[in-house]
Amino acid sequence: MEGLWVALLGLLTAGYFALAGFDYGVGLLFRFVGRDEAERTGVIRTMTPFFLGNEVWLVAAVGVLFGAFPRLEGELLSAHHGSFVTILVGLVMFTAAVQLRSHPLWDVPLVAGALIVAAGWGVLLGNVLGGPPFLWAAGLVTMFLLHGAVFLTWRLHGPLRSRAVLLARVLIAPSAAFVVAAVLLSGPVQAPTYGWAGATLVLFLLGGTWPALRRRLYLLAFLCTATTCAVPALAVFGAQAVVTTETMSHAPTLEALTWPALAVLPLVLVFQWTTWWMSRATR
Repeated sequence: MEGLWVALLGLLTAGYFALAGFDYGVGLLFRFVGRDEAERTGVIRTMTPFFLGNEVWLVAAVGVLFGAFPRLEGELLSAHHGSFVTILVGLVMFTAAVQLRSHPLWDVPLVAGALIVAAGWGVLLGNVLGGPPFLWAAGLVTMFLLHGAVFLTWRLHGPLRSRAVLLARVLIAPSAAFVVAAVLLSGPVQAPTYGWAGATLVLFLLGGTWPALRRRLYLLAFLCTATTCAVPALAVFGAQAVVTTETMSHAPTLEALTWPALAVLPLVLVFQWTTWWMSRATR
């Protein structure tokens, strides 16, 4: 029973970083990819069908955290209250700006919100790992930038795609450098194997992103960067053994929550799949 809930929390967390990561990346990049207002609006529209659905993964993960891991929820909120408040502010800014954008002035909260969320998650992960928070903030922003650029190579065409490809290629090396630095500069960890395994996997995927872009296999490149955004969070929490049976609810509570969770998870997956299926024609 405990293993099921750990796996569910890991799945939802990975899904959030893998999918919402490109939303924030596009939010940071759209003014560089698009040269005028029409192009920038077109860039934003590549991710607007997805961004609310992508946030559902975060909502579901928070629900699992509160219901099945109350002690972990308390420890994280008390130790990292500032990071969570910062992330929440950024989420509100980003979501409101994307939905209400009708004038270039909305670009300010849109870009700022995306930057705050990405950097906020980086600071949180850095603090959990015991590494330099600034390094993790800059590193996660860089990885989301790369993910957003690769997403745009898949969804755009013509000159806009060419600019996105160029940005993606430029961002691969800094992302790899961050991964190496994050491992070397991390604090003491309880299970270092998770960190090294995660770093190795991410470096392998980053190495595969370059030839995928060169061969115009944009969907493959997107899958690579989606995984690179999901792995760091899982590796950090695994390396520090944050999720343990001691942080979980008692068995009767878990049993009561299991069936509702098993009913809700397929709905989340179906909703996500439907969103992508309905948006396939906009490519």
